[in-house]
Amino acid sequence: MDKNNQNNPEIIKIKDFVKDDRLDDAVKIIALYLGDSNQDNYLNRLENIFEMLLSLHGGRMVLRFLIEQLIIDIPSLLEHLSKRDSVLRYSFLLLLKTLCENECDLFLPHSEDLLDSPDPNVREADLQLIIFMAGGEIDIEDESLVNKIVLTLADEKDFVVEKAIQALITIGRRHPSLITKAVTNFVKEQPENEKMKTAVDTVLKSVVTVEKIDELVEESHKEAILDERSLEKEKIERIDKELDLKKKEIEIKIKKLELKEKEKDLEEKIIQEREKTLKLNEVTLEQETTVSSDLEILPKKVIKQLKKEETEIIDKELELKKKEIEIKKKKLELEEKEKDLEEKIIQEREKTLKLKEEILEQETTVGSDLEILPKKVQKQLKKEESHIIDKEIELKKKEIEIKKKKLELEFKEREIEELAIQEKEKALKIKEELIEKETELSNVEIELHQKKIEEKEQRILESELERAEEKIKKLKEEDSHNSDENS
Repeated sequence: MDKNNQNNPEIIKIKDFVKDDRLDDAVKIIALYLGDSNQDNYLNRLENIFEMLLSLHGGRMVLRFLIEQLIIDIPSLLEHLSKRDSVLRYSFLLLLKTLCENECDLFLPHSEDLLDSPDPNVREADLQLIIFMAGGEIDIEDESLVNKIVLTLADEKDFVVEKAIQALITIGRRHPSLITKAVTNFVKEQPENEKMKTAVDTVLKSVVTVEKIDELVEESHKEAILDERSLEKEKIERIDKELDLKKKEIEIKIKKLELKEKEKDLEEKIIQEREKTLKLNEVTLEQETTVSSDLEILPKKVIKQLKKEETEIIDKELELKKKEIEIKKKKLELEEKEKDLEEKIIQEREKTLKLKEEILEQETTVGSDLEILPKKVQKQLKKEESHIIDKEIELKKKEIEIKKKKLELEFKEREIEELAIQEKEKALKIKEELIEKETELSNVEIELHQKKIEEKEQRILESELERAEEKIKKLKEEDSHNSDENS
């Protein structure tokens, strides 16, 4: 600021207001001071204000108020600056450096729109402000803004391209992966643009240094860890299912034991009933040598019913055994697939270990070709290692699918076992019913035998009575005949 401006009463008044912490009054006077300017002296007055305020305690706060209240409009300021030569333009922008570094939020909202300006000087000035902001306290990690800066690598003006390269390099010091991703995607979209390729190479050489390779490796490993975590969740779910299956197995075993006990009790009952029937048969054989036709019909019906029910049970048991054999075959096939997958995983891991050894060897032998090395390492990391990690994840997913299928088969086995138990229970019930029927039949047989015996006894009695009556008649006749002869 020259002596004439220092002695300007308005400048002196502004200084006094700022020193007295009358910031609002200072803002009002500055607004009037700039409002009285014309196109010729606007930038000079603005430059004087910036120089004066930056030298005063509390002046930066006044500048913030001026920009927030749009007394100083950043887009119009850059348009005014575009009319100056590059040296004067840059010297003015340097006044904004500390403000950009510490008050980034005042300039960042305008950055993306200003890159679309038709004036190349405005685009260059905007990129310079972005460079100042990226070198400050706040991190710039806005993907939209970064992609917009990357697009300016294809700008018609070389000085704009140079500023874009500087801006990307400055942001890339803190966020190399963000810049690398944006730049590589841009190259894929325009593979034939040689000028743009050279600009991208310059950015990558500066951003992807040997020190940043570890960061890229860590990020790739983080992604792998996330996948592993999801796999671990699936493993936990699988373990829970296995526990449920084991619980069901225990329940099934308990049921089997209960059924065996019931079977034993039933067998004992059957033996007792058969002994009773044998005894009854012996008694009936002693009493009678021939059984009536009614008694012969009843056992035949029972035998037919028994045969039908037994054949049905045998058929069901055969079906269940066939299903069990099929499930065992599927299990064996799944186990073979699991072994193949494990072998593939081991092979892929061996490949990754070899790659890592090669990368470590390359890192130890860094020499004059330091600029070429990051490209090779980056390509290996991105193409080979990521490809191998993807394969590992796919193999793990297949392994989980196979285990899921195994679990499903085990569930089916349990269901089949439960069905078998149910069928056995049905068979036991049928046996119990048959035993009851046998006992009923034996009781019927006994009753019939008793009736037959009673009938025979009655016949015998009747025949004896008839004989007795005949004898009595004969005796009477003889007596009457004798009495007649005597008379």
